[in-house]
Amino acid sequence: MASKFELQHMWKRRASEIRGYERTMYTTLSNGDYLRIDYNLGEKLVRLYAEVAEDKAFYYSIIKNGRVSSEKNSRGRSANVAERLKERSDEFSTFPNKDVLGLINNNYGISNKNITNNEERSKKEQLKVEREEIKKKYFRSDEKRSSESTFYNTFYKKIGLKKVEFIDILDIVAGILISALFFYLNQYSLLTAGAIATIWGIILGALDIFIRERDPFFLKILLFLISGTGIYIYSYLYL
Repeated sequence: MASKFELQHMWKRRASEIRGYERTMYTTLSNGDYLRIDYNLGEKLVRLYAEVAEDKAFYYSIIKNGRVSSEKNSRGRSANVAERLKERSDEFSTFPNKDVLGLINNNYGISNKNITNNEERSKKEQLKVEREEIKKKYFRSDEKRSSESTFYNTFYKKIGLKKVEFIDILDIVAGILISALFFYLNQYSLLTAGAIATIWGIILGALDIFIRERDPFFLKILLFLISGTGIYIYSYLYL
């Protein structure tokens, strides 16, 4: 009776490095066994391979035109090959390609009877695994994005700040230009420039809340209030 191991990972696909085969798919079982199927659909050639963790040995069989043409174990003999492959027939039968399972031709009890109903689901799961691997390789992980989001929530929002927007940059540039203009028109008076900067900071708060109806960007408001007040006090006391 075939064993009922679970697949630890979905079947993964790549080009086969074995001469005479086009593609290969492989997976790992929950008990540590490694299964692999190499195939060439045009030549009707299939190679079944099982690396058994318990035996610390591998077993493979070559099937040509639906018939077993060769069986070998890690010692180069045919002993126990059929037995080990048959024990894992249920797992081999989950192979997500009914054409390849058809070429195996029910040898070792490996059948495509379940693949028709589950083929679409298997393909979707396979694509999901491949997408996850691509995301991990080329994009930031969900954990990293979650960490950045948590940092934003706990730092920016907690102290009443939000990410800068283009309108905020315009407000800052406008405030600097207006303060510089009054500084020039009042014969380079820092006292006037400081007062204008402070007033501009107050105006920005009212502008965001009442006119634009948005949360105020406190950083730009504090920039003008603190710098303007500092310049005004310095100019009043020392100039």
